[in-house]
Amino acid sequence: MNAFFIGIGGMGMSGLAKILHSAGFKVAGSDRNLEGDYCKRLIAMGVKIYPQDGKGPELFMQETGLKASDFKIVKSTAVENTVPDVVTAERLGIEQIMRSDLLAQMFNAKKGIAIGGTAGKTTTTGLVAWVLDYCGLQPSCAVGGIISGLDTNAFQGAGEHFVIEADESDGSIVKYRPHISVVTNISHDHKTIDELEDLFLQFFEHTDDDGLRLVCADDAHAMELCQKCSKKVKTYGLAKNADYRAENIVYDHVSVSFDISGVHFDVKLPGEHNMKNILAAVAIGQECGLSLEAISDSMKAFGGMKRRFEKVGIAKGITVIDDFAHNPAEIEAAMRAARKASSRCFFVYQPHGFGPTNFTKDQLVEVFSSVKDNEYLYLDEIYYGGGTVDKNISSKDLIDAVGTKVKNIFCPGSRDKIVDNIVEKAKTGDMVLVMGARDVNKICPVILNKIEAKR
Repeated sequence: MNAFFIGIGGMGMSGLAKILHSAGFKVAGSDRNLEGDYCKRLIAMGVKIYPQDGKGPELFMQETGLKASDFKIVKSTAVENTVPDVVTAERLGIEQIMRSDLLAQMFNAKKGIAIGGTAGKTTTTGLVAWVLDYCGLQPSCAVGGIISGLDTNAFQGAGEHFVIEADESDGSIVKYRPHISVVTNISHDHKTIDELEDLFLQFFEHTDDDGLRLVCADDAHAMELCQKCSKKVKTYGLAKNADYRAENIVYDHVSVSFDISGVHFDVKLPGEHNMKNILAAVAIGQECGLSLEAISDSMKAFGGMKRRFEKVGIAKGITVIDDFAHNPAEIEAAMRAARKASSRCFFVYQPHGFGPTNFTKDQLVEVFSSVKDNEYLYLDEIYYGGGTVDKNISSKDLIDAVGTKVKNIFCPGSRDKIVDNIVEKAKTGDMVLVMGARDVNKICPVILNKIEAKR
């Protein structure tokens, strides 16, 4: 399918554009930020990207010789009808489809493996895609993060499997018809627990009758799907009654080792939450016909996911970590992993939009209230992505809600102040964990450079 992507620089959009381009179709797009990483990656591949000023669709037609009926406009729920390129598409009569519908078409045409859940799905998806690719099954993949060893978030393979990260936030997860489906956990994020359980139940019901449905045995809400689903659901996790579990688990600050049925595993992913992600991937690998030995070999070579507890660097014994965590469950998991690696931590978090922050305020306050007296928490200003939104909450509101429960929690008002405060206080052996879904990670190299320059 020839396509023009509006907002092509987004993670999900860029991945699908790459797959279509690699398949030989004519692909172009527009974006508000042509200097973004994903735009640069596509441009390097030969994909033309235009400013989002309404001229792109017509220029694409002129430069390729395509007619309005020869391609489709692809957009996401983040693209409003007032965006100039959408207005142009309406005027020219170009068919428009949602990104989730395009992904569903691609996915449903293959033997799909879909990873859902409110936390952990990106790492699990990347790990599954890596294992299958490493073992020669040549899967296709679309994931919401960069797989380090492959340096991509999407690729097309000749094999029968398509591995995707299935998004529940916009309800599109019910469009997929997987052969293997996974729910890593269910927590308050974007939607209520009841709404999420209903979506994930539909997700399981849409899974092939002879396929595999997996939930984490350690998550109470996810486990409720076992009773509610009309089809058999298997479990993985640390619980003794899980169908897929490990023995002799040993954690350190950068990895985990364990045994399954006499086969030893060493995986460079830290923390208990990643141990669960790994078990899901092991179960999927076995369902795809791979031996435990082959899965172990592939996981030993896995380099992790970009921005998932990624070590940016070390300066004077102070480690700086970048993590995409942006909802309460992910933030809590990242903070737990950091505490296992260092006795004193500096946490930085950029709230992810006014709506999501308001919706998860109580859960965020609960997580932030766990900050210890010898730890520090800095809140950046709430990310604003544009458009019409009610700015009825602030980072200071979160601090006020935490109250006196936490000694060292700050909202300095600028990133420069956050950086300077950390540089002043951090000592050898400390860890700085920077969390957020947007651009707060830009301060990571700045912190390292200033620490290095400090006398």
